[in-house]
Amino acid sequence: MPKIFTVNLSCSPSLPEGSITVSDNLFRYIRCTFNEEIILRTGQQSLVVRFRGTHRDDLPSLQIDPRTCREILLPVPLKLDLLLDPSSGIWRLGPVIGILAHRYDKILKPFGEQTSFFRKLINCANNINAVCFAFSPGDIDWENEVIRGSVPADDEGSRQWNQVMFPFPDVIYDRGLFPQGEKRSMAAEVRKYFRKHPRAKLFNPAFFGKWKTHKFFSGHEEICRHLPETMLYTTAADAAELTARHGVVYLKPSGGSSGKGIIVLSTKAPGYTAFYRKFRKLNKVSLADFSQLNTTLDTLINGRRYVVQQGIRLASINGNSFDIRVLMQKNRHGVWLRTGIAARVAAAGSFISNIHAGGHAEKITNVLQAVFPDPGQAKRILNDIRRLSSLIAAYISKEGNPLFGEIAVDLAVDESGKVWVIECNAIPGRSVFRRIGAHNIVARAVSRPMEYAYYLSGFASQSDKYQEEEHSQWPS
Repeated sequence: MPKIFTVNLSCSPSLPEGSITVSDNLFRYIRCTFNEEIILRTGQQSLVVRFRGTHRDDLPSLQIDPRTCREILLPVPLKLDLLLDPSSGIWRLGPVIGILAHRYDKILKPFGEQTSFFRKLINCANNINAVCFAFSPGDIDWENEVIRGSVPADDEGSRQWNQVMFPFPDVIYDRGLFPQGEKRSMAAEVRKYFRKHPRAKLFNPAFFGKWKTHKFFSGHEEICRHLPETMLYTTAADAAELTARHGVVYLKPSGGSSGKGIIVLSTKAPGYTAFYRKFRKLNKVSLADFSQLNTTLDTLINGRRYVVQQGIRLASINGNSFDIRVLMQKNRHGVWLRTGIAARVAAAGSFISNIHAGGHAEKITNVLQAVFPDPGQAKRILNDIRRLSSLIAAYISKEGNPLFGEIAVDLAVDESGKVWVIECNAIPGRSVFRRIGAHNIVARAVSRPMEYAYYLSGFASQSDKYQEEEHSQWPS
């Protein structure tokens, strides 16, 4: 049975090339003879070393020679885990976790708005004895199977990042929001390679286009009851048809995010009214007939892939509509948990609740209690939100991609209290929980991706290193 130890790894200049020693207190658990060959693996890098005996140390530790130190491609000295598998004779050091993301030409923010988040992720990884770095497709040396990854500088208080050579990782956390063109094509090749890799794991390796998501969830008997009627936009006739049926429809970019590109269309006899945002300004256009509708939508959509979605008579708080962000994440055992729920309230006069579009965050219980004064109804709605989010996460793992480790489920509530599924996001933000002061949720939202990466790596996923608890948000 594999054994796992937390060890300090250091370099000993006195050791001959290709050598490793272990501390006295670690040797008693290891069956190894002097001069025995050992396969040492870090990430996807393997090399052969010879066991050269023990050294004195109060803590479990390994020492390697300078050449081996260079070849394992880890920033020694460091603290990490050692996984011994007697059946294979392989000593694994790690786990090694890579974060895939778009790199910007900025010294202090090499990964744009995600830079601060990546710093926290790397700190969380270090706390569970994992080695973590961020990288982009251009950082990969395919021939030598090494990556020039980025890590925060060691200097306390420094905002600098250093680039260090790493092996191909055990696990990759996909946070790739790549611009169209060459960089997106390069990212697609990276994902394709690691999806097929026999040992490496890539999690969250896909995105939720709105049309694809709608078709996918339509196959679930319970979830489909909570889906607004949705069509793939082909011509203005699609929008006119759905508007005639529901009075109001939303036209959304199938691959869009942050509320960008949304058009709200409603009937206004004998024509239509369209609302859309451009340059952060809300625009209203009156359209006298179908011909004007056709011309306007052709201009606004401009050949992009859109869906047309049934408008819902949303519940509102103080006259402003709101939606609900539920963050679902897998834990250290690979089990889905609900990390947090928050409401996003649209700005006055806006139809978009997204924070980037001027919305603000509220605690979900405060919003539901204000909108639905009956405590029983408010609690039932919250239970529906929880149940539906769990169904969605489980269905994605079962019928979609089992490696998904986190999703944001965006829901809405109509005036009657029915919960609707709006969309899912595979690269969710976390600022909504920080904005409501839910510091415990923010901490879990950052730590769980690293714990799940640890689980995927195969490093003692049953270990009880971490302590977690899912707290009810409903006041007693």
